[in-house]
Amino acid sequence: MLSAKDWADMTHVTTGVDDGSGVCMAGVWDPYNNVFLDGVLAANGLISPYNVAAIGEPGKGFADIMQGGTANLVLDAEGITSDHSTMANSDEVINVVPSSPQWLNRAFQIVQAMPSGNPIASPIIHTNQVKRLRWDPNNAPVKHKVAVAADAALGTPVVGETCTAVISLRFPQDIAYYESQINPSGSVTGITPSASVAYDNPKKVYKVQIEFGSTTIGTEVDALVTAINAHAVGNFVTASDNSTTGFFVESDFYGAVLDVFLLENGTKVATCTDNADMEIGVGSYMEAISREKKAQYAQGHFNRMYLPTGGAISTSTTPGGVSATYTANYDRLVLEYENANSRMPGFNAQGNTSTVTLYVPANGDHSDQSEGLAVDAVFGLIAGEGGAKEYIW
Repeated sequence: MLSAKDWADMTHVTTGVDDGSGVCMAGVWDPYNNVFLDGVLAANGLISPYNVAAIGEPGKGFADIMQGGTANLVLDAEGITSDHSTMANSDEVINVVPSSPQWLNRAFQIVQAMPSGNPIASPIIHTNQVKRLRWDPNNAPVKHKVAVAADAALGTPVVGETCTAVISLRFPQDIAYYESQINPSGSVTGITPSASVAYDNPKKVYKVQIEFGSTTIGTEVDALVTAINAHAVGNFVTASDNSTTGFFVESDFYGAVLDVFLLENGTKVATCTDNADMEIGVGSYMEAISREKKAQYAQGHFNRMYLPTGGAISTSTTPGGVSATYTANYDRLVLEYENANSRMPGFNAQGNTSTVTLYVPANGDHSDQSEGLAVDAVFGLIAGEGGAKEYIW
């Protein structure tokens, strides 16, 4: 897990990372002191999120010290009092967590292990170039699932009449997000920038029709469910019975959005309601792999640094990992920094900022460096597993 402590820790992994593993896909390198940063010591960290705002008199808090005065805070010429018999008589440290915390080192590089040969590294990033850090813990994606109250809408079927389910299927994410769910490998064949743009936000509409063969509503709803799953739309969704209410339709793909309504003899009689809202989440294997694939086919990486690896996939290729202790889910760290060449002629405003995106295995408990604590300590995340963080400079 990030960060490596030694070059020997740099190991290319393709099948997930075991909980508590000491092997590392990536590390944070200090190019001036020639050491990997692990956050064990302040000298081996990047960011200190805490600032001591003041030392308050006993019982005084932040609001009190903002008023100033000798009754509220310890002044420069005063000593600090510590009464170990009772904290009520001791001066108190007032810590603050600024939105623009202090840097502890002047530069760093992100280093990534390769399947063979030497690791590759980002350019040297000076800390005064960094403008934003965003940390988002893993959030599992959710497939969109809708419910159709067909039983009440259709009532008692009439033999010979028709019922049609109209299913609208929309893919608002990039094509690589969906392709990675059916091809979780390093291959990027057929996934090109032009295809990616062309496939963005497509909408497909399918109609599945049955003819009522009985007057029993449960029988006919079951027949419609069977017809949906046997239809071409069954490659994208799965229909299932919803007891005496109607039926469900659930997307087979994360990131797809559904809409379903019913026609009886051509007349609209029912729509759908959300049973499970679609959520993209954070750090799913689809997200990580799709971004890596796009990095591989992108032309150059001077204005956007994802460390393309020339066809070798670096994220886990198995949803959920190869065993209960492995993971294909990630926490996500994004660093935005000024491009050192941004003021050159021909660079527009968009080219002024470069981005480094790090995906860190989400199965560590952050109890020590090998469990993800290194990420917290190096980047000053303060219990990063507990919630999102954002720093702005």
